[in-house]
Amino acid sequence: MEIYFLRHGETEWNRERRIQGSTAWTDLTDEGVRLAEAALGGMLARGLAFDRIFSSPYRRAMHTAQIIGAGFGVEPVADERLCEISFGPYEGTRYGEGLFVDDNIRACFQDPPRYVPRDGAESFESVAARVRDFIDRELAPLSATCSRVLAVAHGGILRTVLGFAMNRPLADFWKGTQPNCCAHVVTLTDGMLSLKARAVVFG
Repeated sequence: MEIYFLRHGETEWNRERRIQGSTAWTDLTDEGVRLAEAALGGMLARGLAFDRIFSSPYRRAMHTAQIIGAGFGVEPVADERLCEISFGPYEGTRYGEGLFVDDNIRACFQDPPRYVPRDGAESFESVAARVRDFIDRELAPLSATCSRVLAVAHGGILRTVLGFAMNRPLADFWKGTQPNCCAHVVTLTDGMLSLKARAVVFG
């Protein structure tokens, strides 16, 4: 079974280079909507079809999933295991051009093993556990009946999937670019993920 893990379209906080994390209310900008529509067009042009569409329930992801789902006639199913990493008190703060509020959140993005989650923030290990649970308990049972599935999520979730598929250490978590509405394409066979294509842009 093929799984397309797609990052949501652009939000205002993406544009302002603010940490979004578990902030659920941020929605797509006009450009974010255009990117989602372009992704749909590119997928249709490639002859893709999806048996199921899953999405993080956060507005920016679900809006993206609804745009794409409407084009395929598939209603997205919300799954909280696809939510972005929670950064606790750091959410809403800027990270662009070195504008980190302290050394701990700087370590999160520059030296992940040194990061210490605080005040309700989530660890990388916790995120990996819930994404693994989604793959094992939600996707794996579909392998017998589905050939292709779409999961609309967030940058941190896509990087977690790459970690599984490429056996990457945590130190490499943030390496590589993932533009809005790009997708990592993986195959799932006997519970094992293999990377087929990385950061595909369809539009």
